[in-house]
Amino acid sequence: MSASIDFYFDFSSSYSYIAQAQLSRLAEQHRWDIRWKPIALGAVFKSRGQMPPNPNDPKGAYIWHDVVRCAAEAGLDYTWPEPFPFNGIPAARIFYVLARDDRQQAEAWARAVFNASFAEGRDCSDPAVLADVADSLGHDGQRLLEATRDDNVKQILKDVTTEAMENGVFGAPTFIVGGEMFWGADRLASLERRLAQ
Repeated sequence: MSASIDFYFDFSSSYSYIAQAQLSRLAEQHRWDIRWKPIALGAVFKSRGQMPPNPNDPKGAYIWHDVVRCAAEAGLDYTWPEPFPFNGIPAARIFYVLARDDRQQAEAWARAVFNASFAEGRDCSDPAVLADVADSLGHDGQRLLEATRDDNVKQILKDVTTEAMENGVFGAPTFIVGGEMFWGADRLASLERRLAQ
């Protein structure tokens, strides 16, 4: 039986970009079942009283450097998107529109948006960019954007974000397996050891 992992992420999270590429490789290697779950990280931060990192303070400056270093170590191209952070909610809603019919298409969408944002530096808060990414995958980008206005789609993102917070999620990426939480792109080795037990 394959391991089942809940993967909570935000499309505006650079560490989520790094993690998803490595996680996909590990999942293929070990036949893990990954449940991709985009969330609204801003809502999580607000609920927890947290602020996103600021590149003008020591911790933020370190993170800005570390992200580029970690991407290089993972063999990933990296370009800071402009603006950053950006609003990842529209991309998350499109994910859930696609996931209603085809989970694999939704996962392909997630990978494409991460690539557009952090490998190419595109603004994936821009509906025109999202429509272009969708079109490149063979979807009708404009139709998908229109579908994100559906209250049911909006509610799915809210519900998954609430679920994440109830499970103790405070940042992205977060992985949960068997009730145990692993936070950060640098915890994939620990996750792999846990699943090998």
